[in-house]
Amino acid sequence: MAPPTSTIFGIRVTGCGPSAEEDSGEYEMSNSIRAPKAIARSSAVLITVLLFAAGLVLPATGAVADTAPDLITIEGRGFGHGRGMGQWGALGYAIDYDWTYEQILDHFYGGTTFGDPIPNDDIKVHLKELDNIELRLWSNSPFSVAGVDVPAGEAVRLRLLGEDSFAIDRSASCDGPWAETSTVAGEVGQGGHPFIEAVPSVVEQGDDFNEFLIVCDPGGGDGGGRGYRGALRFVEIGLESFVVNRLPVESYLRGVVPRESPSYWGNLGEGKGIEALKAQAVAARSYATAQAEWRRANGNYASDTCNTQSCQVYQGAWLNGLPLDYGTNFETTTAAVAATAGLVRRNSDGAVSLTEFAAATGGWTAPQSEGNGYPAVEDLGDHTSINVAHEWTRKVPRSTIEAMYPEVGVLESIRVTERNGLGEWGGRVRRVEIRGSEATIEIPIANWSADPFRKSLGLLSDWYQFTDFAPTEAEQQTTGFWLAKADGSVLGFGAAPELGDMSGTELKEPVVGLAPTPSGEGYWLVASDGGIFAFGDAGFFGSTGAMVLDEPIVGMAPTPSGEGYWLVASDGGVFAFGDARFYGSMGGVHLNRPVVGIEATPSGEGYWLVASDGGIFAFGDAGFFGSTGDIALARPITGMTAHPDGKGYWFVAEDGGVFAFGQVGFHGSRGTKSNKGTIVGMSVTPSGDGYWLVTESGTSYPFGDAPDFISSVAGSGVVDVKPLP
Repeated sequence: MAPPTSTIFGIRVTGCGPSAEEDSGEYEMSNSIRAPKAIARSSAVLITVLLFAAGLVLPATGAVADTAPDLITIEGRGFGHGRGMGQWGALGYAIDYDWTYEQILDHFYGGTTFGDPIPNDDIKVHLKELDNIELRLWSNSPFSVAGVDVPAGEAVRLRLLGEDSFAIDRSASCDGPWAETSTVAGEVGQGGHPFIEAVPSVVEQGDDFNEFLIVCDPGGGDGGGRGYRGALRFVEIGLESFVVNRLPVESYLRGVVPRESPSYWGNLGEGKGIEALKAQAVAARSYATAQAEWRRANGNYASDTCNTQSCQVYQGAWLNGLPLDYGTNFETTTAAVAATAGLVRRNSDGAVSLTEFAAATGGWTAPQSEGNGYPAVEDLGDHTSINVAHEWTRKVPRSTIEAMYPEVGVLESIRVTERNGLGEWGGRVRRVEIRGSEATIEIPIANWSADPFRKSLGLLSDWYQFTDFAPTEAEQQTTGFWLAKADGSVLGFGAAPELGDMSGTELKEPVVGLAPTPSGEGYWLVASDGGIFAFGDAGFFGSTGAMVLDEPIVGMAPTPSGEGYWLVASDGGVFAFGDARFYGSMGGVHLNRPVVGIEATPSGEGYWLVASDGGIFAFGDAGFFGSTGDIALARPITGMTAHPDGKGYWFVAEDGGVFAFGQVGFHGSRGTKSNKGTIVGMSVTPSGDGYWLVTESGTSYPFGDAPDFISSVAGSGVVDVKPLP
């Protein structure tokens, strides 16, 4: 069955939290870009007036800037807020990577687990399109309303007369005429709101529309309308009427899952796609349960959730003769719900997690600092070839942007100047510069919800670029670093490419270090036994993996040519491979503290070894610029990095203390701060005017000219950090 026309690509984005239903300003996606609503103007807009200062017109100097094209091209990635699970990514992981639904959920909802299942209790769903209208309904089975019995085939009309006062009218059909049958007060329901309720006579409803309550077709006529499982509640709140569908949560999910992820997905990949539908079922069940628990605790809501994309899309079970949650078109989604019955994801405190999801992440989910309830993760599944939302292009009239920001005058350029650091181009947009004939303004964008361009221009996500203009430094990011983890995982940040790793492979010994090739298009991983794993343009020149070592390998350094490397053991023993020359070692010499790292000189004709007390051992053309070997340190040294010109170096200690020697600058430290884990290393920027300190949990602290990357997505187990050359 084709996806419903009320969605795009067959899937859509969940709301932004428990109270999202009440946000009337929510921008809703459709199959076409909508005309802008009211143009949002943030009070946080930073305006830098270029030609007007203190009331004076400044004379123009230099060349006159070009006017921007009449049509501005915008390229983008993904669809939606990027929080939680990516629905296309779930499908990609299922059909391209053979992942199970458990693996999919573990990946996207980090920090959650399966806990105690929930019972199949009733959930109350607000049917928003029926607000403040008379409720007309019928059924082919008998039903009752507030003590009024309605025979099969007849219709009733429920009206609000006043505060806690309801009228029940009856008719032979939805078209009337209506006869007033009863005037009643309501029962007190959730949130203290009065209601009357239509209850079907069939308690255990099957897949038969004759057993459903059917809301009459607004266009009139008998035998049509929208059918719902369970009961229909007519609620009064402040002299306004609302309709709530009360039904078992598993029955509700049968109507939700095919609206959120198309049922045909279950047949893709020779049936592997069913795992994506199972993941969707668990996410939908968890989201609805968490939202219901929040609303019930709040005490003001008459419902647990709603039926629009502000919550989760739910359209009932039947519409004008067509099944919406049963039959051959929905066998896969029905099976996915049944296979995961009761399963939810729970947070570490045991509470059911509010498992948001979005259509397509573009390749990375959003970080927790931008409202995601879960750590950001790379979404390789989003790259599946059938994902029509992975990348997109829009054309926007220049005049539209000029109308949004008239203070700039005639638009000359619009560029992204800041991103969140996760993914292609540097990730999601966090600041935009608009330059015009009259002024230049900068628009800070905190997150998806706050993006005025996404909302006003109908963009599918907050991950985009303006291709008509020369890229800014943020868009042509040339700096970055890799993090290596003990399990062999490698994560790249900034411009550092991920070229492969050993994750998922059983290693004889843990990985202890990473070394990049001079081109930045490859790297080596080294294990504690000296085993070498080469990726990208990195060559294999030998290892100590088959040797019996006195002490484990603790570090690695490449030669400037990339045709060799050195390994160092904790006893100071040095092993040279490829074109790496041996200049000496501390092997066989008594050391006060073990060696923790090695750094090569720019010429490749020497190297430094550093011990955990900060003792330095220089060989070849490596100069000695100082050490902490005779200083009592609060915490041991974990690594060193040399300035790109070789005229100095830095040490970093476990507590984030930084020590600078030679012609290098001190740009700051974390020595007196509360860090998110032990500092395991530092990485210098290409200019030498900044560095990052990185913890075992992946959190990085930038100093000097080092950009801030959200590297905490790496999680625990980080053992090394190395910069992009």
